[in-house]
Order: sequence, then C-alpha cells, then structure tokens
Amino acid sequence: MKQKIMKKIHEIEKEYKVTIVWAIESGSRAWGFESKDSDYDIRCMHVGRVDDYLGLKCVKQQINYSDGIIDLESWDVQKFVGLMIKSNPQIAEWLRSPIVYRESDIKEKLKEIFDKGASLEYLRQHYLRMAKQNYEKYINGKEKSTSKKYLYVLRGIACAKFIKKENKLPPLPYKEVIGYLPKRITKFFEECIRKKHLTEQKEIKNDYEVTRFIEDNINEKFSKENLKFKEEKKIKNYLIRVIKNSD
Repeated sequence: MKQKIMKKIHEIEKEYKVTIVWAIESGSRAWGFESKDSDYDIRCMHVGRVDDYLGLKCVKQQINYSDGIIDLESWDVQKFVGLMIKSNPQIAEWLRSPIVYRESDIKEKLKEIFDKGASLEYLRQHYLRMAKQNYEKYINGKEKSTSKKYLYVLRGIACAKFIKKENKLPPLPYKEVIGYLPKRITKFFEECIRKKHLTEQKEIKNDYEVTRFIEDNINEKFSKENLKFKEEKKIKNYLIRVIKNSD
C-alpha cells in the first residue's frame, strides 16, 4: 500500500507542479483503531515555486484525491501556517502522526514551533467540543450507536484529560491516552476497539454508565483566556524561509 500511496504523491506533484514536503497518515490508523475496511487518510503539506508566490499565479491552497481506498488531502504551506497560528487541532495531530510516508526537516521544525506556540487550553477545549458534538449527534437519546462513534467521543475526552494533567499535547495512539479514563470506561473503550477492528458499522446497545460519564465531562464552561498562539512571529519568519528555498 505504501508504494501505491507514494506513486499517487508523485502523480500529484507532477500534475499540480508542487513539492509535497511531507506526508502522514491521520485518523483511525494513526490512532490505532482502524477496522479492516478503513481507508487510508493521507495528509500532506506542499510548496509551490517561489515565482508562484510572487507572481499572479497562485499555488493551489488545497489538493484533494480519493479513490475509495486512499483519501488524500494536501495543504499549501501558507494555509498550513495560517492554521498553525490558530492552534488548529488538525495541525496538532498531523505533525505528531506515528505513521509517516514522507519525512522532512521542515515538518520537524514546524512541529517544534507548534509545540512551543500552540494554546493547550484551546486544544483541550476543542477535544471536548468535538466529543460533545459527536455525542449529541450520534449517541444521545438513541438506543444504539456504533463502536466508532463511542471511540471518537471517548478519545476526545481522554485527550482533554491528558492535556489538563500533563500540560502538553497528547500522543495519537489510543493506548497512550486511555489510561486517563476510569477503568470501567477504559474497559468499554477496549471492547469498542475489538468490535471496530471487525467492522465500522455494526451497532451496539448504548451503555448508561458510559453515557453518564460522557455527559459529566462534556458540559464544561470554557474560559476565554490563554487561547493565543505564542510563536506567531517565529512561524511567519520560517514560512518566508521555506518559500524562498522552495526552488
């Protein structure tokens, strides 16, 4: 599969006249709870030529490709840095993915700056907001849901708890964050993992104790303090360097 992914990356570089600087896996495979029918969520960052940034011709901000097996999305470096400054949660996860298809020093530098500058409080709030959104949409008030929906909700809560206790960004593999959940909830999480490995769509009966735990953790009143990215000047200067050296 890696060869097929790399072949598609080369085709995209040729078609759009960009360089894909790095490429990683995101989503369930990076988290460690993919099913046998999960697709490959490839996420990348690309850079155009210097003249494309200086002239009238614009570098494509986002490139998408999907064939039912590979789902690829690549962001231009300008878009990527713009979202870094907002402490975007997708950025946090892409830069920390344990599955890397193409590595680069640029990615490591971006990760270093993001780790120092990102608002942990903003990211913590995001994980809880997403957990609440998924819970209310797919679980609350229903007799049954899927293992996948429970995993998304409980992983969000676990990541938020990790940030609060450790004061750093959470790792992606689920095994490194579920220990921040109560033992009963952890056991339910692992049961959902086993079921999801077989298929994403099989429904399970909703668990009252688990839903009560979720509701106790997703209704926090959020603070508006400490939400600013702290390394904005540094990342903008680095963006200029990356573009200047892109040819």
